[in-house]
Amino acid sequence: MGMEYKQYDPEVLKKLQKTQLGILKDFIQICEKYNLTYIMLGGTGIGVVRHQGFIPWDDDIDVAMPREDYDVFLAMVEKEMGDKYRIQTPLTDPDYACNVTHMQKRGTKFVPYVNRMLKCELCISIDIFPMDHMPSDPKRRKTQLKKTWILNKLIFLCGTGKPIIPLKGIKKQAAAVVCEMIHLFLKVCHVKPAFLYRKLVKEATRYNDQPTKYINAFEVTMSDRAYLSMDELYPLKKMRYEDLEVTMPNQYDVYLTRLFGDYMTMPSEDKRVNHCPYILDFGEED
Repeated sequence: MGMEYKQYDPEVLKKLQKTQLGILKDFIQICEKYNLTYIMLGGTGIGVVRHQGFIPWDDDIDVAMPREDYDVFLAMVEKEMGDKYRIQTPLTDPDYACNVTHMQKRGTKFVPYVNRMLKCELCISIDIFPMDHMPSDPKRRKTQLKKTWILNKLIFLCGTGKPIIPLKGIKKQAAAVVCEMIHLFLKVCHVKPAFLYRKLVKEATRYNDQPTKYINAFEVTMSDRAYLSMDELYPLKKMRYEDLEVTMPNQYDVYLTRLFGDYMTMPSEDKRVNHCPYILDFGEED
């Protein structure tokens, strides 16, 4: 999924971050109760290390969990806090044409520009990514990455023919035409996001019954670099994020460098990323 950047009103961003932090608190509470493993993922990981909290302009929180913990979490969130949250995947919401699992706060709204065409209900949420095993054989690893990458893209193209394309000029125009055509093809053939999402899960979990060295969050955009070896992951490290204690991969520096290169240097304004909402509504105040 592509990204855009737009300046927020500072007060609005602060309020949004506070709401997301509240969701993260509840997420951690359930994880601690059921002894589930999670790590702060991607840009949220940079936030932990570089800012001990949110990257100042960031407006989302990403966490990742080994698949078995993720499955338990999904089963328990309804039981523990179902009145406050709902889990959103293409399986729980047939109109949701996106591969990322949302822990959504009921009664709120958060619709990024890129998703304004989607028919599903989008709320203020945090993103939860399952982590699955990668095979030891490099050839098979490549195949798994390629298949999951294609399925991720197809799920999104189910919902819109106009994704954000990180290319320029003629390449961008060509890609835009291809995306529009794929979108129409999926529509004409009545291909639903849930159908593709099941295929994605099947491909991602293919090697989970084998003890392999690497685990990966296949649903992230940079899944070719988002892998972790077991030694890099465990034992988890406790670190600070705003007023919370969170868990990070043991060798978080190796992991974040693999993902982002020199992540400790603040990017220039034109390289910053957020999800600038088209609609934002905080709902009833707690």
